[in-house]
Amino acid sequence: MLSGIWPIVHSAEISCSQQSAGLPSSPIILNPTPENTRAAEDAGADIIVATGFDEGGTLPGMTLGTFSIVPLIKDAVKNVPVMAAGGIADRRAFNAALALGAEGVYCGTAFLMSKESRMAQNVKEALLGATARDLLLFRTMPDYYRSYPGDLARELVTMDKAGASNEELGRKMGGFENLRIGMVEGDMDRGYVSVGNGITHIHEIKSVQEIIDELTADWR
Repeated sequence: MLSGIWPIVHSAEISCSQQSAGLPSSPIILNPTPENTRAAEDAGADIIVATGFDEGGTLPGMTLGTFSIVPLIKDAVKNVPVMAAGGIADRRAFNAALALGAEGVYCGTAFLMSKESRMAQNVKEALLGATARDLLLFRTMPDYYRSYPGDLARELVTMDKAGASNEELGRKMGGFENLRIGMVEGDMDRGYVSVGNGITHIHEIKSVQEIIDELTADWR
């Protein structure tokens, strides 16, 4: 099973509403634990997404990497499949996720870098030369975020080091508006660019089909 960017579901009520509409319920728990994973399964989840700190976007408060969280969550569930999320952008990571017990993967950064993605072309080209070591990490609401370097991202890191609160950092980030400015409009100084650690392994802008073929090459 391979997934791109799906709606984030945090509650049993939303999960049940998805099921009543004929859609699979796939909760993405920001800080997955054996306890809340079992609760999601008991509430009727069809798929559990095990999210590690290697992901892009809003990061978990627990700094457990994807390949630490996947077996922890896999061992906690009874019958539902588990998808691994965070840092999966090539066939090696895909194979490793399955070896750790995941039945599929949830990919964001890999498809943001696709030809079909609406992300600005100048952002895609800048990210081709980036690795996880280039990304800036800072606190925000509710816990952490990471961004490709730019004026706003560097200011957020400076504020973080100076002791600004998570609330202050969250206000400065500017929410989805500044995410749009950075990633869709391509202004990486006024906005911010959210990708995961899997950016290290992306060296070419490919079509969605080519990305899927590469990820699953050893399973076809």
